[in-house]
Amino acid sequence: MLKHFSVGAFIALGLAGGAQAQVQITCLTNAGHLTRQHEPLAKMFNDMQDEVEVIYAAPAQNYADTHLRLFRASATDTLPDCAFQAFNQLPSLARSLAARDQLVDLKTLMDQEPAGWVEANYSDAMLDLGRVDGVQYGMPFNASVIQWYVNADLLEQVGVAVEDFPTDWDGVLELAGRIDALGDDIEGLSFGVDQWGDDWPFQVLILQQGGRMLNDAGDAVAFDEAGRHVEAMMLARRMVEEGGYNPETDLNTQLTSFTEGKLGIYANSPASAKQIEERVGGAFDLRSVKFTVWNDAQGRLPTGGNAAIITTKDPVKAAAAWDYIKFLTGSQGQDITARNTGYLPTNIGSLADEFLGGYYAEKPYYATPSSQYERAGAWYGYAGTQSEKIWRDQRAVIRSVMLGEVAPEEGAAQLVTIATDLMKR
Repeated sequence: MLKHFSVGAFIALGLAGGAQAQVQITCLTNAGHLTRQHEPLAKMFNDMQDEVEVIYAAPAQNYADTHLRLFRASATDTLPDCAFQAFNQLPSLARSLAARDQLVDLKTLMDQEPAGWVEANYSDAMLDLGRVDGVQYGMPFNASVIQWYVNADLLEQVGVAVEDFPTDWDGVLELAGRIDALGDDIEGLSFGVDQWGDDWPFQVLILQQGGRMLNDAGDAVAFDEAGRHVEAMMLARRMVEEGGYNPETDLNTQLTSFTEGKLGIYANSPASAKQIEERVGGAFDLRSVKFTVWNDAQGRLPTGGNAAIITTKDPVKAAAAWDYIKFLTGSQGQDITARNTGYLPTNIGSLADEFLGGYYAEKPYYATPSSQYERAGAWYGYAGTQSEKIWRDQRAVIRSVMLGEVAPEEGAAQLVTIATDLMKR
C-alpha cells in the first residue's frame, strides 16, 4: 500500500522553490451521481480554496461499470486520483489494487488528524463499511438502507394512521392486502426484488432475519444458515399472494403507480426520496417509515452506497484527494448530500442542529434514514468475477418463485447452487 505522508504538507510547501502551486486531481463516479451530487460539491470545494482543483473524468454508467473501469485502469496504470466504489464491490477491488500498491490506506491519513477528529465525525459502524480485511481503504460517502414510502391517504382509507404503521411483516402484508382491495386500479405493496439491478433487496430478506450472506472468509455461502433462504423466498411469495405485489409490472411502472397515488406501500432507497417527492408534487400525503425486520435484536439491513478511495501513487495528489474526501464526508458535505438526495448522512456531526438536525425536524419525510443507523449492516460481495451473473441467475429464480412457478423451498435451493458454483469460476 502507499507509504505514509503528511496531508497537505506538499501543497503548503509548494512544488518548486517555495512557490504556491495548484494541484489538480481527477475523480471517477457514475453518471447517476455526477450531476446531483458531485458537480455542486466539487464546485463548492474549488471555490472555497485555491490549492486544489477537482475535476471529474467521464462518468461510468453505473456501479458495475465503475468496478470494471477501475480494474482496467489498474492493469494499464491509468487510475484516477480518487473514485467512488460501491460497498459490495470494494473488497475485490481493494485486494487487487492493494497488491499492486495502487490504493491508499486511509488510516494513515486519519491518524494525522487532530485528536478526537475521527470520533467527532464517524461512527465505527460507518467506518467499517469502508474496511477490507481490517484496513480502512474507503471513506463512506453515500449510505442507504432500504425504507418504506407510504401513501398516507390510502392508509387512511383503510383506517390506519402512518403513526400506527405495522412493525412486523404479518401486519405489513395484512395492511397491504387491505389497500389492494380498495379497487382494481389500486395495488397494495411493491418490493421489486425480482427485477432489481443488483442483489441489494435480496440481501435485505436475509439480513433482516439476523442472517448473513457469506461466511467470515467471504468465500462460501451463508445465506442458507438456519433456513433463512427458504424463509426469504416464502416471504417473497407472500408479498404477491397477500400483499398485492404485481411482478408482472416493471420497476418503472411500479414507481409511476406509487407517485400517481395508485400504490400504497413502496420499498426503495432513501436516495430516491427527492425524486419521489418531486414526482408526487403534493398529490397525496407522502410519508416514509422505517423498514420492517423479523428480528428486532439482530436484524440488519444491507447498506447500499459507496466509499471514496484514493488510487493515485503521487503523494501530492493523494494529499489533495484526502482534503477533498474530508470535505465530502464532513458535516457540510454530508449536509448538502443528504438534502440533495435523501441518503443517510455518513458524518455524525452533520446531525447537529445547524446542519441536518433542524432540517430533519422540519421535514420528517427525509429523517427516516437517520432513524435506522442501528440497522445498517454489510452489503456483501461475492468472491470471484461472477457477481453480476450470480445475481442475474438468482433474480430469474426469485421471479419464478414470486410468480408461483417454483416452490419457495426449491427456489431457495437453486439460489445456493447458483452462488456456490459461480463463485468457483
